[in-house]
Amino acid sequence: MQQAGRGLCQVVRVVSLLFSAGSVVAAATCQVDALEYTPASTPAGQPILVVSGEFGANEPLNTFNSTVVGSGAKVIVFNSPGGNVGSAIRLGRMIRAAGLDTLQVRQLQCASACSLAFLGGVHRAAEPGSIGVHRAFLKPADGMSNEEAAARVQLGTAAITSYVVEMGVDPKLIELASNYDKHDIRYLSTSEMAELRVTNVTAGQSPPDTSLVSTRPNPDPIPAPVPDAGQQAESVAVAFVKDLIEHHGDNNDFALAQVQASYAPTVDYYGKVTNLSSIIQDKRKFYRRWPERGYNVRNDSVVVTCADDRCMVTGVYDWVVRSPSIHKQEKGATSFSYTISIGPYPKIIAETGNVQR
Repeated sequence: MQQAGRGLCQVVRVVSLLFSAGSVVAAATCQVDALEYTPASTPAGQPILVVSGEFGANEPLNTFNSTVVGSGAKVIVFNSPGGNVGSAIRLGRMIRAAGLDTLQVRQLQCASACSLAFLGGVHRAAEPGSIGVHRAFLKPADGMSNEEAAARVQLGTAAITSYVVEMGVDPKLIELASNYDKHDIRYLSTSEMAELRVTNVTAGQSPPDTSLVSTRPNPDPIPAPVPDAGQQAESVAVAFVKDLIEHHGDNNDFALAQVQASYAPTVDYYGKVTNLSSIIQDKRKFYRRWPERGYNVRNDSVVVTCADDRCMVTGVYDWVVRSPSIHKQEKGATSFSYTISIGPYPKIIAETGNVQR
């Protein structure tokens, strides 16, 4: 962790200098209507990938996978004003699943939904004033009542909060963002990013020798097979289920927020069609009974199959639950099966499982 952090600090300094010098790859300096991915490299030859443009609804992110593989990039840099929150969260989860780092410099922008994608980095470093946030915004659809719009904003906020917690970031970030609208974006200071765990690596201040800076894009990256839509859906589904299960161990409020954000309005819940409010009530009862919980998915047990925008993920997880008030502990293993509707916000539409002793 420390070694990786120091390496990312060095990349921050080099990339900051690279973009401030004015010799920037074209895709990183102009706004585009959809995401573009441009490979570049540091003077030492370390590949980076610049993600530029606005996050569109249902953004086809398979190109991101293929470009990362082809370029060998381990660090992602952004130049984006934001866009669709669901697509930004999907990209953030893909970044985390791939074990990539993220960094941000002031010469480029990463605001609104882009800040959520940035949180996907395993190691995250940013210069002060380079990450901008504001409260969730929803443009009401035709025929939507104010009450319906408010309910959707509440659900969207719960989904964002769940994702933020999933990425290891303090949910107080959402509280801070809620004080600003989209026309008054709040750019975070170094201390705020560190305290809220938006960053987990400190961007150093000492610049390297400018004569060593190379600003040329990587020439002719090695071509890589482009993952098809099925492979992308499988990756998203597995990451979604693992995160859901393993974060059941969070404190009750966070765990319930994730449940609310992750399940469809009605679910085939252990063989019975059940509405979301009943599922939340069931989970809340369990969480109160067992306030201390730990879960770990057995990676080698996971099997996923996808068809027609639906994926079934099965496997086994180990668990331990405790209730200090009654001095009781239980542990075991459970086989699970989740069926997920894949989209900007993946949703569980069926769940079942059996406890194994």
